[in-house]
Amino acid sequence: MDILQELLDSVKIDLPVTAGVIGSHLIAVASRRLGLAARLPKGEDEQPVLSKKASYTLVGRSARDLARWLKGDDWLRAGIGMAAVNSLLEIDYDKLHEINAKHLIAHRAAGKNLMVVGHFPFVHVVRPTVRNLWIMEKQPGAECISEDEGYQLMPEADVVAITGSSLINHTFERIMVNCRSGSFKIMLGPSTPLSPVLFDYGLDAIGGALVEDSKTVLTMVEEGASFRQLTGVRTVIMSKDSLAV
Repeated sequence: MDILQELLDSVKIDLPVTAGVIGSHLIAVASRRLGLAARLPKGEDEQPVLSKKASYTLVGRSARDLARWLKGDDWLRAGIGMAAVNSLLEIDYDKLHEINAKHLIAHRAAGKNLMVVGHFPFVHVVRPTVRNLWIMEKQPGAECISEDEGYQLMPEADVVAITGSSLINHTFERIMVNCRSGSFKIMLGPSTPLSPVLFDYGLDAIGGALVEDSKTVLTMVEEGASFRQLTGVRTVIMSKDSLAV
């Protein structure tokens, strides 16, 4: 069974969508709670989707039906599906740690090789403390490496930090196949589902987001805020084993 299907199968309830917003950086879908996901551009020429139109087309629909979009090849629809999954998941709050993912990564990667799949703001903070830092991007810019280079270097990484968007663009399984056995692997970002299902596929830790102020977050997503600009969101860690930070 593939990870996306297992995530979908782990969703045991269905509820109607009560709010849906597609911003320029994020997607938000509300059902059981407000779920988030990154909005991935299909290309440079893609036009922004109006949030009011998105709200009109999503509200009232089955969140579980939207969640199934995660398996499709259209990244926008898959992002909506990821947000819908995150809105429905049953979360074991007792297993969440109040630790920032960047601090865990910095601790684990100190003096070692760190591969970051996706560009995160914390990379400049950890760069001086690691032996090598490789930032792998689909569309590499300055200081980044291409996917092909990333997959070649990945077996040399002691710590691999993977964007939750890899579930949306369906690159997760290829990334995991190329990781060295024994390396520390963590998924993080707004798309990341707080589900133990991910541990069955080789991850050691999951850094996700819990929305605590839905009204504020919906407004900020609609206005085009990035994840790091959001207020009313709490970041947490779920781990396979005990954490030492």
